[in-house]
Amino acid sequence: MRTLFALRLGQSKAIYDALNALSSTAALRSRLNAAQQRLLSITLTDYRNNGVGLPPAERARMKTIAMKLQKLSTNYTNNVMDATKAFKMLVTDKQKLDGLESSTLAVAAQKAKAAGHKNATTERGPWLLTLDFSTYAAIMSFAKDRALRKTAFTTYRSLASSGKTDNTPIIRQILEYRREFAVLLGYPNYAEQSFSTKMATFKEANDLLNEVARDARPAAKQEEAQLTAFARKATGNPSLQLQWWDTGFWAERQKEALFKVRQEELREYLPVDSVVQGLFKLAKRLYGIDIKPAKLSTWHPDVKVFAISDEGSSQPIGYFYADLYARPGQKQSGAWVHPFWDRAHYVRQASPAALQAQKQGTLYAAAAAASGNKTSSGSKPVRAVQWSQGLAQQTQAWLQAAPLQVPLALLVTNQDPPADGKPSLMSLKDAETLFHEFGHALQHVLTRAEFGLDAGMRNIEWDAVEFPSQMQEKWVYDKQTFNGFARHYKSGKPVPPDMFAKVKGSETYRQGNGFTYQITLATTDLLLHSSFDPKGKASPMDVLHRQFASIMPYKSWSGDKMLDNFGHIFSGGYGAGYYSYMWADVMSTDAFMAFVEVGTDNEAAVRKLGRRFRDSVLAGGGQQPPSAVFKEFRGRGPQVEPLLKYNGLTK
Repeated sequence: MRTLFALRLGQSKAIYDALNALSSTAALRSRLNAAQQRLLSITLTDYRNNGVGLPPAERARMKTIAMKLQKLSTNYTNNVMDATKAFKMLVTDKQKLDGLESSTLAVAAQKAKAAGHKNATTERGPWLLTLDFSTYAAIMSFAKDRALRKTAFTTYRSLASSGKTDNTPIIRQILEYRREFAVLLGYPNYAEQSFSTKMATFKEANDLLNEVARDARPAAKQEEAQLTAFARKATGNPSLQLQWWDTGFWAERQKEALFKVRQEELREYLPVDSVVQGLFKLAKRLYGIDIKPAKLSTWHPDVKVFAISDEGSSQPIGYFYADLYARPGQKQSGAWVHPFWDRAHYVRQASPAALQAQKQGTLYAAAAAASGNKTSSGSKPVRAVQWSQGLAQQTQAWLQAAPLQVPLALLVTNQDPPADGKPSLMSLKDAETLFHEFGHALQHVLTRAEFGLDAGMRNIEWDAVEFPSQMQEKWVYDKQTFNGFARHYKSGKPVPPDMFAKVKGSETYRQGNGFTYQITLATTDLLLHSSFDPKGKASPMDVLHRQFASIMPYKSWSGDKMLDNFGHIFSGGYGAGYYSYMWADVMSTDAFMAFVEVGTDNEAAVRKLGRRFRDSVLAGGGQQPPSAVFKEFRGRGPQVEPLLKYNGLTK
């Protein structure tokens, strides 16, 4: 129903004609400021991409396609959730779990107890293993039992690929309908339609991926050779061939050997509450804001609510929910931020122009005539009034008088919940994820845009949305920030003096592999939405395997079905847009390097830069193009070199 309403609104000829008349009439358009003109231009593009200019039969077909795509997307997500929920492995032999951290065992015992094994304990079991990501990642990194790792890997990489939860046919249908939708609009494929609203062009996105791959691929190849040599020496097996389910385990062992830090030891210094408070202190330091608990109704006892205000002020400028803990089978996996509502003036009565039009009961088509716009046969002409300075002043007063609604965001992660009398303990990756999502929440809440349609993350090109979040996550590896939130969960004591150096050293570990894998997925996404034929003999997985062969330093697993649970591009808004993570990271790394250049221990300089980041990147919403926003902060356009250098991919 919501999809149908959105499409009906997006195909409204009356609204489109009015907006087009405004855009096409110089005397009217000149009255708009730059932000309003940008909003108008992007809105008109959205209307055209909804098929407003198509004949009735084709518009009707687009509505049908949109409804089918929405249903397919929902089914895709539900299938992944159901397949994840269906996997349960009850383990009674603790030896099979050798190597797993005590925190993982505590959560597994707690799950077993919830499933009816009332006497389950961390030490004696039984332990219930599921495929929520935190459990899966723990098995792949720490379980010594190779058969257990293989089971976890093969099951996870083939989730929702068979039986009642099979997403394989759904993927082809989604790709087919997206292509048909784009062709109806006059685009050659869905990728080109997607890029009509992005910063980058299709060519620019591919060029960036290829440029980074040139540096990442040799690094990844060297990393893989070093890891194989390490594993062979550790096992005493000179002919050992690492399989997909071995890589994570041996990478963790190599990282421990190189940097002398164990995740289990580090977790004890990263209780959730301490990391959250450290994050809030960083936000105060950079952006001049206070964050305090607030009272709002929630949907689960674990969910918390926080109010954000300017430093020293008691007046909230926004709120956010924090739903941090996993609830397998009840809550979608992953991490994200969702805008509950935007910062905007919400009107309670008709505008002065509407009241005047209603009063005079006449039609004024001069604006439409001046722009050469004609209404289509059978549709109602635009009802308008003569614009005047007086009416403009009345309208401005009407808008200002409307009550201002402060923004509210939902921040979601899937951290392991407290278990066995211990608080929830985070890994470094968990902390990065929390910082990342908080960056999204800040952009939504700290916006100063006056119109809801370009407030927060609204009206921002999709490939720039990750910019502030990826910048924010890099602060996990800042010495002052890390030492500020890393406190032992029992004693409250800070980390040992040498701990940060070990953590910092591990930040760029195996980044060559990380980048090549990301590029493999991004190029697969672009190919599936451009040259791939959904009705052809080749399968989407064939495309992924080919990209693996051309980019990665090792072969793909022959049974890989990961596209069946790759929600980003089939149900999460990143179709023909997965490259956006790397595109935005060019900006985020370059922006973070501005802090590095002045010295992150230079308090006055950091505060000054932080306020500038808030005033430009976080406050502006979608009022300016992202390139202009970046230049306002950095003084120039973004460069790729800082990304490569920061991640150790250049000498």
